[in-house]
Amino acid sequence: MARMPSRAAVPILAIGGVAIIVLLAIAVTSGISDGLDAAVIHAVRSPALNALLGPLRWVTELGSTGAVALVAVLAILLGILFGQWLYGALGALTIGLAALGNEWFKAFVARNRPDLLEPVLIERGFSFPSGHSLLSMVAYGVIGVLIIRSPLPLGVRRGVLAVLAVVVLLVGLSRVWLGVHYPTDVLAGWTAGAVIVLVYARVTRSVSPAPAVAAVAADPAAPRSDPPAPG
Repeated sequence: MARMPSRAAVPILAIGGVAIIVLLAIAVTSGISDGLDAAVIHAVRSPALNALLGPLRWVTELGSTGAVALVAVLAILLGILFGQWLYGALGALTIGLAALGNEWFKAFVARNRPDLLEPVLIERGFSFPSGHSLLSMVAYGVIGVLIIRSPLPLGVRRGVLAVLAVVVLLVGLSRVWLGVHYPTDVLAGWTAGAVIVLVYARVTRSVSPAPAVAAVAADPAAPRSDPPAPG
């Protein structure tokens, strides 16, 4: 069975993710990352890759506001289908709050869009972090958490998770190829989205009492924490 990070590991991973985001914000505002961003953009926009990466102009829509809103509805439906309606609803709420938080963070950093090459399409607003990258990570990550915990066969769960991971990867790559984001914008979006998904997974984590009940049934003398008797 696919497993989520342990309870003890989640805070550590979340703190590490926040640290990466802060360092990236410092790097982009100070100009430290300019050389790396320029090198990656020119590599991705190489004429030799145009035919291969051309379909990314449509793939990028999987991280759009409309697509993510549909994924939020899907989270609710999957929650109901798997008997976890509350977790599905919390997943949809998480996606919505992530969208609002992303807009606030963009305004706080206030990084302008790339101007190194002619963009394939025009996007308005600030650049850091990439909203498409962040929201695709959150939306498809929430679906991934619901799928991991579902009663679907292991092979199906693994296949769905692999597809979701590829979608998130391609959406982020599309933002660089289209010329609307720097690579560091995408990396920050992915990292912020991963932190949000980890927190969602931790908050919605449930522990079944079945193993403990089975252990007591097998050994009635086994230690257990019963409520104290009155008086």
